Amino acid sequence: MQLHRDTTKLRKTCLSWALFGVLAWGAARLVEVKPDHLYHNRASFYEFLGVTIVAVSLVAWLMLLLPFLIEVDSRGLTVRLRGVTTRLPWESVEALTVTEIAESWHLDIRLAPGMKLGGRLPSKRDGQRVYTLLPMDEFTVAPDEVIAALQRCGGDKIDAEQYLQHLAARRTLARFVAEYNAEQRRTAAEKGGGSSAGTDLRQGAESPE
Repeated sequence: MQLHRDTTKLRKTCLSWALFGVLAWGAARLVEVKPDHLYHNRASFYEFLGVTIVAVSLVAWLMLLLPFLIEVDSRGLTVRLRGVTTRLPWESVEALTVTEIAESWHLDIRLAPGMKLGGRLPSKRDGQRVYTLLPMDEFTVAPDEVIAALQRCGGDKIDAEQYLQHLAARRTLARFVAEYNAEQRRTAAEKGGGSSAGTDLRQGAESPE
């Protein structure tokens, strides 16, 4: 199975920032030709800031065009990051873990000593080299499908228990809220219907036959 990154939202964000940079640059140019403007002396700085925002946004947008791919099979993983492809047999993978980082859940990979993953810089956790691959909500398929595909081939190398518990708790809460809201609407409708019926009855009683 192939797991891809969903970059639609990120590309839109990059383009939005680029547009903001263009507008900032344009506003700074207008201020520059008005010597009596309050921000005239800072116009060149805002022009530079606008150009920088545009440049960074477009570079980020172009980087998103590079494919992100994790191909999972019974022999291991093929990971393509930023144009670099790395083949990782299961023997070289110590663990694939879903961990929480800054209130977001990410898929991490820990490799055997001497193994490296191209296209990513590792971090040290508990003295071991760990690569963060992608936030779980940025795959093109649901997180459950990502974990299921990894577990089918990777077995006990996949540690996603905490994340699955987190998903279950969120779904239970969402279901409770939906049922509560439905009950509230049903109660409100029944009260409204009863009130309407009572009004109709009263109007009927007051009307001459």
